[in-house]
Amino acid sequence: MPLYHSVIITLAEMPKREVADMLKKSCHTIFDSGGWVRAAENHGVRDLPYRMRSPYSSEEERYQKSARYLSLYFDAHPNTKGDMELALRLNEKVLRFNTFRQYSVADEVRSLQRKNVWNEVAGVEVEPRAPKQKKSAWMDDDAKSEAELADFIQRHF
Repeated sequence: MPLYHSVIITLAEMPKREVADMLKKSCHTIFDSGGWVRAAENHGVRDLPYRMRSPYSSEEERYQKSARYLSLYFDAHPNTKGDMELALRLNEKVLRFNTFRQYSVADEVRSLQRKNVWNEVAGVEVEPRAPKQKKSAWMDDDAKSEAELADFIQRHF
């Protein structure tokens, strides 16, 4: 399961109890699908880089100049990410959210280059694996005539 980092921007005046309930709901969505929550961080209320429109606020409070920033780090199946984002999208107090896929050491180990970072630390050298070649029926013999090539194309395409 990949590691995700979700940044959530909510209304500044959102009570801490509602913030906690929103994070709990997101965490339960992740847990129910077999994922793990690694960390949840509250970065506090900060000024926004530009004013953001709150779609559900009254006309006087429509544009926000400050907001509360939250971070959620979790391991989950890619489909779970969509379920969690749906719950955030339905919350009226969430201004914006964005989920990024973080690269972890496990991704490094699973890479196609077969470079294991732990082997480098231990001083072990692993020879790179030769790339696999796809074989087709035509690769076996280079000296085929044009008639055989036309026949092959007709049969297979």
